[in-house]
Amino acid sequence: MKTVRLAQIGLGAWGKNIEKTLRALPGCTLAYTAAEDWRELLEKKDIDGAVIATPPATHAVIALPFLERGLPVFIEKPMTGSLKDALAIKAAARASGAPVMVGHLHLYSPAYRKTKELARDTGNIQLIVSRGHNKGPYRSDYSAMWDWAPHALSMILDIVGEMPAAVSAWGVSPTRPGSNLWDFAQIKLDFAGGMTAFVTSSWLMPTKCKQLTVVGEKKSLVYEDTKLENKISLYEDKEVSYPGYGVEMPLTEELAAFVRMVAEKPFDSAQGKEKPLSGLEEGLNVIRILDAAERSIAAGGATVGLL
Repeated sequence: MKTVRLAQIGLGAWGKNIEKTLRALPGCTLAYTAAEDWRELLEKKDIDGAVIATPPATHAVIALPFLERGLPVFIEKPMTGSLKDALAIKAAARASGAPVMVGHLHLYSPAYRKTKELARDTGNIQLIVSRGHNKGPYRSDYSAMWDWAPHALSMILDIVGEMPAAVSAWGVSPTRPGSNLWDFAQIKLDFAGGMTAFVTSSWLMPTKCKQLTVVGEKKSLVYEDTKLENKISLYEDKEVSYPGYGVEMPLTEELAAFVRMVAEKPFDSAQGKEKPLSGLEEGLNVIRILDAAERSIAAGGATVGLL
């Protein structure tokens, strides 16, 4: 595999983690980094792809010109701050043939991957419940729902393997009354087969939690990413066990997948090329659900369909 040269836009708290990981990654050279002056990178002829780790409202503005050049793009979650922007990215990617990968980190977590594997043996899945919360940080550009829910939605869609038939949601913003910067929100997903999922997001809680519970007819699973060890609990016949899983770092695994995607031209999964776990469609599907949740909250929690 050839060494690929990447440009990174966005050097905030998470962006610095991405930068550090890319610099240590085999097969990759982080050739350029930028924040406010990112447009200068569009003139660079010696880059093979771009990594975007900026606020969601800026993702489409930055990604589109790189996609129009035919360059692969990695976009930190959520893919965009609106469905309109996400569809614009899809159109640009389809027009140029350049691939898009979205940073849904948990899909590359060894503990989550083991949870998904074990979920196949739980029997018919009856319920999935996710909790994602912490005390802050309070953002001024998007809500706790857009901050936390993408983690859960990416995993739920990955496990279930289909989109929900209907969405309903509720949100409150006590720290900024009258705004849609939801400090606490809950999304309900109804699937065609009768399974239901609930996603709770908040930055008002006194403790940090990233938890996904899968309830099956025979067994139940709890994946809790904030635990240092024993991130998976398997419940069966009143007994609990703690299945093992790999020790690979999720961010390293995720960015390595992007580097491989950039290196493996042409970008055609039908020709045996690796398909990322969180590609364009996976990222777009999360935005479609968040869009439906916003419409439901605006309608007082009414059940809505996906656009």
